[in-house]
Amino acid sequence: MPKVAVLGALRCGTNYLKFLLESNYYVSAGFSEFGWKHAGVPIFNRGSGYEYPDVPLFYIVKNPYAFVVSLHRYYLALRRNIISHDEFGKFLTYPIVLHDSQLEHSPQMRFSNPIQYWNYVYWNLENLNKERFRAFGFNYEDLLEDPGGIKTMERSFRLKKKTEETVIPRNQLKRLSGVIAGVARGEYETDKSFDSSYYLEKKYLEDYSSEQLRFIRNEVDPWLMARRKYPVV
Repeated sequence: MPKVAVLGALRCGTNYLKFLLESNYYVSAGFSEFGWKHAGVPIFNRGSGYEYPDVPLFYIVKNPYAFVVSLHRYYLALRRNIISHDEFGKFLTYPIVLHDSQLEHSPQMRFSNPIQYWNYVYWNLENLNKERFRAFGFNYEDLLEDPGGIKTMERSFRLKKKTEETVIPRNQLKRLSGVIAGVARGEYETDKSFDSSYYLEKKYLEDYSSEQLRFIRNEVDPWLMARRKYPVV
């Protein structure tokens, strides 16, 4: 089957996007075509010996207010891919280090705070040259509310559909470990505790103090927020 790449910041819905693509189209959605899926697209200079793959690139964005809460919960639960602080206020405002826990002796990326990591990844993806990269972005919340929105890229990418009705997961997808997906074999695991209203009704804002919201306002890139049609709270 034709290949596509899936990218996005850590805990922004890359597994969900992979599921939607492979369940509804005849494609193999990979996480490694452009390096680590959570690090954006790397810069290759002339003579490096590296080349970008000629595959469509689909990325998924989560509202940064929801992103930080999701990232913090992931960190507390699994203690992998992230070096930071347990206390939420410090997790939000202190430096954060990210690495690929599946890669032995993985290189690390350091950012002054999680919002700057979000800024970096999505500035990188939103500004990919259209002549060089076939890229298309989705908002996580939009696909959560209407998974049929995956069809918005059909005209540009002409992927072959598997079914007329959109196939969606019944519950939250757990982390996928391999590059090869298991949709056809039913290998996607789910978490029955998932509540979509938490994101669609922005309940995550209740986890922030007014000072913490002010911090995000000062740190988040306003162009990116407008570009993805996210309001600054």
